[in-house]
Amino acid sequence: MKTDFIRKPLGLPSEEWVKDQLAFVGGPAVLPEDVRKTNFPIITKEDVIQLLVSIQQNGEEVVEEFQEAYRQYVGANYAIATASGTSSLHLALVGAGVQPGDEVIVPAFTFIATAQAVVAAKAIPIFVDIDPVTYCLDPAKAEQAITSKTKAIMPVHVHGLPADLPALRVLTDKYSLRLVEDASHAHSASIEGRLAGSIGDSAGQSLMADKNFPVGGEGGIAFFKEKEDYNRALAFLDSTGIDYRMSWIAAAFGLSQLDRLPYYDAIRARNASYLTNVLSETKLFSGPFVPEGYKHSYNMYRVKLSPEKLGLDDLEDYRVKDAVQQLINAEGVYAREWQNVPIPGHLPFKNRRGFGNGYPFTLSHRQDFGYDLSQFPETLKMLRNSLTICRELRTPIEYERIQAYALAFRKIDANPRIIRELVERGGELRAPYERDARLG
Repeated sequence: MKTDFIRKPLGLPSEEWVKDQLAFVGGPAVLPEDVRKTNFPIITKEDVIQLLVSIQQNGEEVVEEFQEAYRQYVGANYAIATASGTSSLHLALVGAGVQPGDEVIVPAFTFIATAQAVVAAKAIPIFVDIDPVTYCLDPAKAEQAITSKTKAIMPVHVHGLPADLPALRVLTDKYSLRLVEDASHAHSASIEGRLAGSIGDSAGQSLMADKNFPVGGEGGIAFFKEKEDYNRALAFLDSTGIDYRMSWIAAAFGLSQLDRLPYYDAIRARNASYLTNVLSETKLFSGPFVPEGYKHSYNMYRVKLSPEKLGLDDLEDYRVKDAVQQLINAEGVYAREWQNVPIPGHLPFKNRRGFGNGYPFTLSHRQDFGYDLSQFPETLKMLRNSLTICRELRTPIEYERIQAYALAFRKIDANPRIIRELVERGGELRAPYERDARLG
């Protein structure tokens, strides 16, 4: 019988580990291989009981019960549970009134589904660079991208940090645009107590296995502020016959998991705060910036590298990042890139074939869609000098494990000579965005 139960406890962390030889060159790893596994989502007896109850009910009623419970939790006025995050974004755009040929401003750094949902709505994604501190859509650059064809701005709450919605709302009001949130990373994230998904005119959110609120493995939900937008989305589903319905199984898991979501949020926030505080004491590493009044949900945790603070500024930053990734992985902390190319550099936008024969891009009079990667210097810089921890912080991990992660980063920070040697003896290596684009 397979089990998620971890049968071996972690050793209690020790400051002496920082002085050990790096695992990459033969020393002991901070986290030995047999204790590196983390588990999420966790299936509990409450989930099993809820599933047994729901299986005796009408499936649509189960979905409606979940839809209403989560709508109230988020504080949105209207909601439609969907089969996926991409479908929820599509409905959020359609509900907001996006029409074929309209332009929708989106960040260059996100998951590809953000822009694909715009194309699904037969509109044209216009990519904008990110803020270098928050990694979310830069409002000033968004304003520069507005044209007479712009219908909406769709910021992404990247990794769980809400985008600057107050500044973006000023823009949408000024230019009579719609504000559509991509809240797929931002379950329970908030600005001044208002939850992501309830702030814009509409929102889409993914509910799948690699999110903080994974329900039954796949799903999504669209939120709406105005009844007119909600009805427009419902009418679209009715007229097109598109089946975006959420599975009742996903909804059943969502009902029981919703009770545990605040607990998972609290554990992630505690662990992220601990790691950020420790990284602030290193030279090479720093954790995410969170503005005053914002609550980060930490679906992912991005670590910024500052080679110049460790005397490594004569080396290419992406080579330092590659060396650090090898070293931190050897210590048992799985940090990775999570996206290596800005979304406009992915094939669907480089080729712009759309639904065939270039539609909906052929609806535009643009000769230049602004998709050249040189238009996004802050995104490129971020891809060169940062790494991301994903599942390992999403899981409600033990306190000693987050201490071990922190010690692993400190251990690498204490060994700039090894980083330099690894970079200098490294072979041919191109910048992340000069390689083939990949998802996740």
